[in-house]
Amino acid sequence: MSRIRRIERPFLSLAICGLMLGACAEPTEPPPPAPEPSSAQDLPTTAPLTDMNRLIFAHPEDAGKLDPADVTDGESLLITWHLYEGLTRYRPGTTEVEPALATSWETSDDGLVWTFTLREGVTFHDGTPFDADAVVWNFERWFDTAHPQHFADWDFTYWAYMFQGYKDVDDNEDGEPDTFFVSATAVDPTTVTLTLSRPNAPLLQNLAMGNFGFSSPAAVQASGSSYGTPNGDPIVAATGPYRLAGWQAGESILIEANPDYWGDAPETAEIEFRVIPDGSTRYLALASGEIDGMNQVNPEDIESANENADVQVVLEPANNVGYLGFNQARAPWGTLDCRLAVAHAIDREAIIQSLYAGDAEVAHNMMPPKLWGYNANVERFEYDLELAASYMEACTAAEQIPDEVVFYVPPIQRFYYPKPKELGEFVQASLAQIGINAQIKSPDWQPVWLPDVREGKADIFLLGWGGDNGDPDNFLCQFFCGGDASFNSDANGTGIPPDAALDTLLREAATLSDQAERQARYEEANVLIRDSVPALPLVHRSPPLLFRSNVTGYTPSPIQTILSGVSKN
Repeated sequence: MSRIRRIERPFLSLAICGLMLGACAEPTEPPPPAPEPSSAQDLPTTAPLTDMNRLIFAHPEDAGKLDPADVTDGESLLITWHLYEGLTRYRPGTTEVEPALATSWETSDDGLVWTFTLREGVTFHDGTPFDADAVVWNFERWFDTAHPQHFADWDFTYWAYMFQGYKDVDDNEDGEPDTFFVSATAVDPTTVTLTLSRPNAPLLQNLAMGNFGFSSPAAVQASGSSYGTPNGDPIVAATGPYRLAGWQAGESILIEANPDYWGDAPETAEIEFRVIPDGSTRYLALASGEIDGMNQVNPEDIESANENADVQVVLEPANNVGYLGFNQARAPWGTLDCRLAVAHAIDREAIIQSLYAGDAEVAHNMMPPKLWGYNANVERFEYDLELAASYMEACTAAEQIPDEVVFYVPPIQRFYYPKPKELGEFVQASLAQIGINAQIKSPDWQPVWLPDVREGKADIFLLGWGGDNGDPDNFLCQFFCGGDASFNSDANGTGIPPDAALDTLLREAATLSDQAERQARYEEANVLIRDSVPALPLVHRSPPLLFRSNVTGYTPSPIQTILSGVSKN
């Protein structure tokens, strides 16, 4: 297979930024060369059945790993959603839960014991049976850091986010494990109970998330810590409608229909996820018919797509937030006045107008407006340089401003940041107006950028979050219940809740069964977040997907990109 060439866009000057902000920082790197013509690309060595039987979907970055238990990025989950299944799943196009590998469930009156009846006759891709023992094994692997397949160099980040910790870990130092999960028990081959120490209202939504899909115990044991990587043998063994057929690292992943799948067969026999890093090159490939669909669309390509009869634009519901994060463990960001100075120095409306294509809006909460618990009445951070300067004066009276502030900007497009480089330069210029010298760093995404930010190595950073389950807990507690070290880290890179009252409020909200009570708690939490400014929300975007006009059957979703119902006519 020929190597896909990385073709960068010409450098976009910040003339617009200069008009809006009055000043612009100099670019931190020389302009890349002008793009070369897009070249035809060979298909993977596994030959397609026919063109109609293979859907080719392009995205900017290869999967980091194909075990969803240890990934948080959308490019990895894009593939694993098609391979793995959990006890529950989301009804297509919604956040409503429906049965998957569990056919039914019930809970005790106190909400502490959940009993699941499992689907019979299901096998993993390696032919081993899916049963209660396999379910228990997976839960114990995620939950127990002493489990032999809870590999020491893996993070299992989503487990910590959604289940608030691991077995016997007491980071809160209150004498009790942080997590509310106690155990998983096999009652018989088709019945499993999950026991909790305190109720968890979004449990069924959490279990439907792609990160809690089940792997074959035999496969993980055979591959060890190489499971889910190109070096694994096997790489993946799950239960989903597709199974892995090939992985050419950095270039493409091929999946094929699982002939033993318990449910409806996929509409398309094969899906190739092709890596094309540059957004313009992806669009040229789509317009020319080389590929059938793509994500991470450049704003300028949306207008072109709308005028192209061979291309269709699909907007996913906005269920995300892009934000500027502050690491309060690094001076001067532990001081509120410093964070408020930045909050009023950035013209977020100008960002929306200059870097998006009518598919985004300014964010005022750290969760999207259509999600219940959103508080439309929080005081908004208006762009006001005089006010920013006033806060900055108070900031410098309390803190020594570093000569250089380390500013991490994503090196690749994200669904909430179609132009991360330009956005980073916009923010950099904004901060320069109040005397902050932000030095942009954009190392490789998977191996360096994400670990650095999660371990608190950035002073400030541009990042975002896409909702996973339709519950506010998945936004606010993920950010501010102490599992994310990026906002505030100690010397060991361990996350510290940025606000004890906020942490307590969010954990309490997740235990309540009354929807109105939970709504009130999250609205209150959004006020606390606004007042303490651990992060500045920037944008909510309706992420566009592009398909060829002959592609049908895609259902837009607020939480996942599922292509199993898609076909070509």
